[in-house]
Amino acid sequence: MSRKRRAEDRAPTQFLELSELLGYVAQVLHQGVPGGVWVRAEIAQLTDRRHLYLDLVQADEDGRELAKARGTVWARERFALEGKFRRATGAGLTAGLRVLLMVTVEFHEQYGFSLNVVDVAPEFTVGDMAQQLARLRVALEAEGLYGLNRALPLPEDFTRVLVLSPAGAAGLGDFTREADRLSRAGVVNFTYLSATFQGREASASLTAALAEARRLHAEEAFDALVIIRGGGASTDLAWLNDLAVARAVAAFPAPVVTGLGHARDDTILDEVARVRCDTPSKAAQFITRVVVEAAGAAEAAYAQVRGAARAAVHEAKLSVSALRVRVLGAARARVEADAAGADAHMRAVLGLTPERTLARGYALVRDAAGRVVRDAAGARAGALTLTFQDGEVRVRVDDAP
Repeated sequence: MSRKRRAEDRAPTQFLELSELLGYVAQVLHQGVPGGVWVRAEIAQLTDRRHLYLDLVQADEDGRELAKARGTVWARERFALEGKFRRATGAGLTAGLRVLLMVTVEFHEQYGFSLNVVDVAPEFTVGDMAQQLARLRVALEAEGLYGLNRALPLPEDFTRVLVLSPAGAAGLGDFTREADRLSRAGVVNFTYLSATFQGREASASLTAALAEARRLHAEEAFDALVIIRGGGASTDLAWLNDLAVARAVAAFPAPVVTGLGHARDDTILDEVARVRCDTPSKAAQFITRVVVEAAGAAEAAYAQVRGAARAAVHEAKLSVSALRVRVLGAARARVEADAAGADAHMRAVLGLTPERTLARGYALVRDAAGRVVRDAAGARAGALTLTFQDGEVRVRVDDAP
């Protein structure tokens, strides 16, 4: 027993270095796949660093990942390959496309397994996402829904906003960092709903959340519905390309603002929404910009009204002053005219005194009783006294024949 145990404890004397083993694997792969082979896969992610680095995946109908590999388009083949691809499709290689690639299998002792892309078949360039988008567009256009939300007028200001996002998503944090400033200032009230944006449950969860959003909007109208989700693989965002969800967004009664993924990502929800923003933070910035512009317009309008009011008051003061001058002038002229008239009357009255009348050559006639004789009948007979300016004369009047 002791001899056997000692034999088992001894280290193997025959072994391979790691590099030798991996070199052997590389030889086997080279012999098994001696040249290029056409492979169909989806580009889950693309990184452009002079060379193109592709994350290639294969998924089943339920979206489960079945295989994954790294692919490389070296700079020496890139120009010709991309040119061929662009001439046939009108676009470059992007994430989310299903492609047919000619690849050679490489296995390096240090860098592991990879596929070198040497050619592409443009006829397979329409990937699952592009095909799904095309089918959704046709369906929504046939139902008259595709441009429905995009035709809604944008609000001139935001006071009530409904937000739909995955619970606890990083994109939600990006959005609230900007939105909370508006909330704290008491400018905008945000209401948040959550739903599942990825996986088999996404369609049912999103349609239920959108139905709840419509119910809340019917109770008290919102200025907009904001749908946000942080960035991720294109295969993750593909769950949003769902007909039921697209219908609900396109027919939503308030303008919809999307901030889904990154600028390179495209979903049917972005296409049917009233406003498309690249990211959740940009969606929040859009709302902030509208609020700031509305506040500026209100301030300008207030200043304009205040200026107009001041001008009207000033003009009224000038009008009152001018009217007062006119009234005072008219009153002064009337007083002066009345005074002149009174003077004339006074002069006339003073000119009619007996003394002044006698001075003009008239005589005052009195009878014997001293009564003033005003007519011939009163002077028929008897003694009369004629008063002149310089004295009196007594005369006697005989009876008339």
